[in-house]
Amino acid sequence: VLLIFVTAITLDAVDAWIFRRRIIAAPAPSASPIKPSAQRARLGRALWISGAALCVFAARLAEIHQYGGDVPFNDQWKIEAADIIAPWINGTLTIGAFFAHHFEHVPAWGRLLAWIQVVVTGRWDPLMQMTINAALYASFVALVVRWVRDTLPLWSAAGITALIVVCGALPYDWENIAWGFQSQFPLSLIFLFLHAHGSFAHAPGSKPWWWAQVAGTAGLFTLASMWIAPLAVLAVCLWTATRGPRLRFTPLPIAAMGLMMLLVIRLTAPPDIGFAQVAGSRLQFLHAWLDLLGWPAGWPGAVVVLQAPLFIFALQLRGRRDASTFDRTVLALGGWSVALTAALAFARGGEYPGYVSRYGELLAIALLVNAIALVRLFPLARPWRPALSVLALCWIIVTGLGLEELSTTGHTYYFHNVSAERMHTRRKAVQAYLTQHDRHLLEAPATKAMLYQGTDEVTRLLDQPKFQALLPSSVNPANPPDLAGRAVRSLQARWLPLGLFALGALLTGLALHSGRSAPEAPPPMLDNRIDPLRLWLVATLGTSALVLLFSWPAPFTFDPLARWRPLVSPAAAVRDLDFKFIGPEPFGNDRIVSAAQIASPELRSFFFGTAPAGPAFQGEIWSRPFRLTAPWLVVPIAGYPVSTGNAIRLRIEDDAGATLEEIDCPGPNPRELAFWRIDVRRRLGLHARLVLYDGRTDTEGWVAVAPAIATADFGLAERLTLQLPLERLGAAHTSLAWIAIACGAWLALVGTVRLWKNVR
Repeated sequence: VLLIFVTAITLDAVDAWIFRRRIIAAPAPSASPIKPSAQRARLGRALWISGAALCVFAARLAEIHQYGGDVPFNDQWKIEAADIIAPWINGTLTIGAFFAHHFEHVPAWGRLLAWIQVVVTGRWDPLMQMTINAALYASFVALVVRWVRDTLPLWSAAGITALIVVCGALPYDWENIAWGFQSQFPLSLIFLFLHAHGSFAHAPGSKPWWWAQVAGTAGLFTLASMWIAPLAVLAVCLWTATRGPRLRFTPLPIAAMGLMMLLVIRLTAPPDIGFAQVAGSRLQFLHAWLDLLGWPAGWPGAVVVLQAPLFIFALQLRGRRDASTFDRTVLALGGWSVALTAALAFARGGEYPGYVSRYGELLAIALLVNAIALVRLFPLARPWRPALSVLALCWIIVTGLGLEELSTTGHTYYFHNVSAERMHTRRKAVQAYLTQHDRHLLEAPATKAMLYQGTDEVTRLLDQPKFQALLPSSVNPANPPDLAGRAVRSLQARWLPLGLFALGALLTGLALHSGRSAPEAPPPMLDNRIDPLRLWLVATLGTSALVLLFSWPAPFTFDPLARWRPLVSPAAAVRDLDFKFIGPEPFGNDRIVSAAQIASPELRSFFFGTAPAGPAFQGEIWSRPFRLTAPWLVVPIAGYPVSTGNAIRLRIEDDAGATLEEIDCPGPNPRELAFWRIDVRRRLGLHARLVLYDGRTDTEGWVAVAPAIATADFGLAERLTLQLPLERLGAAHTSLAWIAIACGAWLALVGTVRLWKNVR
């Protein structure tokens, strides 16, 4: 709270200093007192900025209070405890330890903050770290709200402020909120903004400009992807044809320094260090990139709506030497966000898991810049306003639905349900070792997954009395309660009155908006001229998307059911293949349909499985008999057919229904879907049925099949397997179609506007 208020007061002091300088430099008499309206505007400005920051801070305190834990988690035991805290208490800590890499990152500032907290408070307290991280993110909010409020018109600034507060308050990035060692994320955002804004707001070579370059360099020691920030600043200078001294190219060596750090880490890291899952193909990368560009919405094609404002805004700024500092900063932040998603797609595209919570704060920058781009584009001339109004409405709806889904379902919902149990497990395991030296709980697989995989590393730390004295009293009852820990927990418990106070301050600041004075003139409006190069860029993008559609079979088939049907239910598949439970069962036979824990609901609808209500079911499921009419059967399978207690078999029967033999699915099968080829040449004319055996109740406790495909083609299973990766990337196919349609619609709109002007 003090940090946020100090930030707001400092900003106001700077404003007052600028105001006094203007009065001294003005030719008019300067002895006249400040008008009440100016004082009112300054008070409203302070309340607006501090109220928005405190709203976010209070919301994050609520998340920490309900779901945060007092036992360090995962990499904290290595990055903080083993690398920094243990050497410090033993007298062997060196400066180089702060700059040791962690995978591809060099989180020097995060380590420094953790060490300072231990030195000042005498405790290694994750709840304290979470509170500091929340204050850091609130400080970033204060910087951005101040920038927006002092530049944009009232209601535009109010709308952008509301978006910033909502994005900062929602728990979609719960990893960064409820994990102590995540300070590098808010710090990276602070350095990003200071670098981008300072590089354009001040003349190259001036002291504030050099401080902006220092911020860009400092960002390299937070996240590996921060080398993109100075590169984005330089790209905006070139895009807007900015002229000036050669010093404006200073961001280039900063970016080169970041890339060099990344390269050195890759070359010198031990071979057993597992880096990110690099995308295995261009289409795999494209699939991940388009999905990340569509954050927070999860449906294919969202990228068109969510990134269109920034794309149009960038086209409008091409070659604009008179572009304002504000517009250049927006474009630099937008370029960084787009390049960041590309870096994440490349680094995480090999096993792309979808949206990851800890990247939410970074991806939210794209929402901010696209919202500002909409605000800046809307005053364009009349022919464009209807189209921009439709785009703005769609953007608001898609963004709202996406944020609501990410914050209430999926990983967030799961974390909220298991956080208390996991916190209890971690604390119980650590306390058992502290009091009895019992390693059993620490070595349990479930505990290692939610505490730290290196049990020996944890025990070496816990064996040191000086380290035990740093644990919070709630973890180590032998330690007395500390003042800082009590204060932090008391503050977290009072998040509601703090939030109500912050909301009141924000609304009061909005009400006191009149008479405000901006330190820089409002940015000039963008023109609506039709640049031929812009049209070529749009046409090239649309054509490229159209060409890439042909990477998939049936390029103009977009219905997911229609795309999956040739793979798992072609014309040769056995029709009307009913399944039924054998023995006592709590469900009707109709629950067997789609009872497979497959991510894609469209693919799931083709399967019959043993998970009608999760993996808890145990029993057998039989299909009806069908006659073998072709030499080969290809059966689409899912689940874990080769594991103790589970199996998928083809039962061969005679005409009377007696079992002649059972053929086991050999396995092992890959994730989600595989094709089992069965040689039935010696059994033609006989009857067969598919039998599902399920004897497990853990995560592997289910199996599923789709109707068998009768074929004379020995290589059908291999060809279907080769086609699987493309269909798993079907979301990219749909997104490309939407991009092609959007580009075509934009060109048609431009042509219509030009024709309308000519007719007039």
